[in-house]
Amino acid sequence: MLPFLQALTYADSAYPSGRYTLSHGLEGLVAAGRVRGTDQVTEVLLDHLRHTAAPGDGVATAVAVLEGALSTLITADHELAATKVTGELRRASTRVGRQLLSVSGDVDTRLGHEIPSLLAAYRDVVQAKETPGNQAIAAGLIHASHGLDAVTAVATELTGLAVGWAGAALRLRQCDHIGAQVAITAAHPVIAE
Repeated sequence: MLPFLQALTYADSAYPSGRYTLSHGLEGLVAAGRVRGTDQVTEVLLDHLRHTAAPGDGVATAVAVLEGALSTLITADHELAATKVTGELRRASTRVGRQLLSVSGDVDTRLGHEIPSLLAAYRDVVQAKETPGNQAIAAGLIHASHGLDAVTAVATELTGLAVGWAGAALRLRQCDHIGAQVAITAAHPVIAE
């Protein structure tokens, strides 16, 4: 039960990682007039999950959960950063990744939990700016440290993205609260896939 509860904590838009401020490109699509209303918000979210988030960040999260070598994580971190086509996307991913490392470290320290050596080593190389510190790698390591398997960790991160996307759609007035839940619920089968 504890890994599941931890997953719920990280997928919550209120978790102080800064993820709640991201629109994942939705804001630009709305500003360009390419997305309007709940149906299009949902359609683009599903495409984003299938074609961008899952094969990029999702795979990187799974690698971070499954991999035990710091050098492989650093390589995956640099490769993931290279797939982010704009500086804004790279900065957002590393800002959230660094914040995840900071908040989870503070929480673990206050609770007296020992930080796993791989997570501590990764945190050190991120702080030394030897690797970008992408959200997907940081999240995967944190999830692994709390006992999540790779599938649950990836589902947690993709759910967090869907919740954030729906929140952005609300802020951009592209849907109401029911429409936001429609988008999130429509994302579930894609996330499971």
